[in-house]
Amino acid sequence: MRRFFLYSIFIMGFPILADGKSSGWKKISWFGWGLGSGQEVQFSSEQPNEKFYKELRINESVFHGSLDQNYSSARFLLRIQADGFLSSDSKFHFYAGRDLFLEWKNSKLSLALGRISEDGKQSSFRDWADGTDGIVVRADFRQNGKLRVDLFDYYSGYKLFEKVGFRDTILLTKRAQSFSNQDLPASLVEPDQFRNRYRGGLSYRYEIPFLEFGLRFQYLNFENWGRYGNDLSMNYQSSGDRDYLTHSTVDIHWKWRGFSSSLTGILARGQDKTGWNRIRNAATLPITGEAILLSFGFDNLLWKAEIFGFLPDRDRRKENGEILELGFVGIGSNPSPVFSTNQSLDFYPSAWVTDRGLEKQFTLQSGKRQSAWSGINIEYKESRIRFRLYIASYFYLREDSGSSGNLTCSRDSFQNGYFREALLQSTLYMPTEDENVPLSFFKWSIGGWKSDPETAQREVFFQIQSGVIL
Repeated sequence: MRRFFLYSIFIMGFPILADGKSSGWKKISWFGWGLGSGQEVQFSSEQPNEKFYKELRINESVFHGSLDQNYSSARFLLRIQADGFLSSDSKFHFYAGRDLFLEWKNSKLSLALGRISEDGKQSSFRDWADGTDGIVVRADFRQNGKLRVDLFDYYSGYKLFEKVGFRDTILLTKRAQSFSNQDLPASLVEPDQFRNRYRGGLSYRYEIPFLEFGLRFQYLNFENWGRYGNDLSMNYQSSGDRDYLTHSTVDIHWKWRGFSSSLTGILARGQDKTGWNRIRNAATLPITGEAILLSFGFDNLLWKAEIFGFLPDRDRRKENGEILELGFVGIGSNPSPVFSTNQSLDFYPSAWVTDRGLEKQFTLQSGKRQSAWSGINIEYKESRIRFRLYIASYFYLREDSGSSGNLTCSRDSFQNGYFREALLQSTLYMPTEDENVPLSFFKWSIGGWKSDPETAQREVFFQIQSGVIL
């Protein structure tokens, strides 16, 4: 509610704040979706080999609207990206898009207030979104690069409509029907009471022909936010127990004659206060993680093809599996573009700081577990047609034995468990005879995920959207 009030001020006030040039579009549409889940379930613990197949069906249709517009003047820029929908129970839901901010600017410096997306995210990982909900200062030194300072960020997992719009509805339905009930998160919705947290950051980007280089540092203080915000305290304290997380990122992107490649390394450091442990000799669980992101691609005027991979390190563990140090912890939105993965399965390929705080869970449903994630992405774009094919796999890293916590891709560092996901999506744009409604559109998506034979779970989904562009 606080965010909706803040962002609505920007939307209602844009005629006054930016009365200059405008560009962009508005969409109004009918949006329908359906989801089917299935899994093998034991009759009882006494009969482990006797199983039956359990199914779940969910579907919904809503009225959906979205904005993507710029309003600019000599000194101000108002950027509006937002989604809203009216659900079947007549409730209105609002989601800020990747950018929703008011910016004051001159030739070298700018100050932005609102939601500002991160800079430098490469195409292969664009579905893994992140940014600042707060205040950002940017400086453009032209041939000497660009500097960005995130002064204040009220981080909440960078919630987007396409990532969490129907997530709580689906998970609450699963809980009500005892479908994967034991693996669902303890809290599905945001608490009513205000919880403190703070994130700040500093980044620098430099470009030369064919090459782009970036550095970024982020600091997140959890204070009393999240499930583990007060592990040491019997009473509620606004400061929590001082858990924190830092990300130090280096990325290199190369592009030449349509071919491209990128390499990103992330160091995650921090601490999670716990009870005292004689092995660690401290009441703190350190976070000492690393991750690598790698991609190769080719694109021209019509086609784009990419292969990508993400590999985090494991937790450092004793031989009996006890965790001594946490491995990589991710931040930002769910990286998967597949509806059934990011909103129904609610799976992340590592421990993650979501809108519910720091989460780590060694399950498939609502899992936040270290996994190698790799796949391909193929897109076709022409004036009236959009097409996308995405296929990826997740391979779980070992969690039941001793580990040094080092980053490795050796065969014995992986379990036998895995799951695969796929997405097929197409959009068709059609001109209309009404000059006030230049285009209509029809968009459909199908896909799902399937686990390994031992787990024997799967989900499929469809989405249909039809409307007009104003």
